[in-house]
Amino acid sequence: VSGLHAIGRPLDESSAHRPEMYSQLSGLGLNQTITSDSVARELTHPSGGLKNIPAAARRIALLNQADSAELLALGGSMAQWLLPHFDSVLVGSLHTEKFQTIESTAVIILAGGESKRFGQPKQLLEWRGKPFVRLIAETALQAAVGPVVVVTGSGAIEVESALVGLPLEIAHNPNYQGGQSTSLVAGLQSLPQKVGACIFLLADQPQIPTEIIRALVATHARELPPILAPLVQEEHRANPVLFDRVTFADLEQLRGDVGGRALFSKYRVEFLPWHDDKLLFDVDNPEDYQRLLDDQR
Repeated sequence: VSGLHAIGRPLDESSAHRPEMYSQLSGLGLNQTITSDSVARELTHPSGGLKNIPAAARRIALLNQADSAELLALGGSMAQWLLPHFDSVLVGSLHTEKFQTIESTAVIILAGGESKRFGQPKQLLEWRGKPFVRLIAETALQAAVGPVVVVTGSGAIEVESALVGLPLEIAHNPNYQGGQSTSLVAGLQSLPQKVGACIFLLADQPQIPTEIIRALVATHARELPPILAPLVQEEHRANPVLFDRVTFADLEQLRGDVGGRALFSKYRVEFLPWHDDKLLFDVDNPEDYQRLLDDQR
């Protein structure tokens, strides 16, 4: 636990418990101004915030006293420093009992389908000079919300070649002919333990913007709904959809050619209003692809 009100004050007895030790752990001199960087260094020091935590324990950092918009934003930026060392970071105020839960959110790109109806691998169709799968992966990486996993299957060698040089993980699904559920499972099983949620992106929607990924993550941090989906034009559910970790076990039990929507009747689904109808478009046939090419001009 760390109180954000200390930031901006001099390091002394009035602002820190045992300021000499805080100085040693954070690298900040006594009476120097406490910074967010020094708080993060103390919380992530093996003899500071991480001291004596059992190996199997869940690590949660609580940044308290975020009772203004400025401190809430500051706590959010500090969370990015802390997440490599903690499972989640709570930013808020014990006084108001309002918190944001900031966790690593994975993006799983489902790129293992055979594209039988289209007649050629949609993952490798080009738009704006790049294959679909690479554009989608770059969008996910630009969102910078957590690890990015691309699930391959049909045409895996070609798809993986289109991703060379990108800092992501490949999860090959040898059972891709068993339907979309097999790719969901392959992606989920490749995730690190600290992931708190995941967002599924489809390989036939290269036009999905970074902004919707970030908006889903920010909304999920405030309310923690089990499932969060965009709602376009007040009535149309759209992709991509975010699934909280509480749903992972059920997602892994899916079988056949079904996706995460199979869980919409089991879990509470919240909707994020979104005013860009490009989320409703996907490339199902050559005519759709031509529309996409026309739109880029």
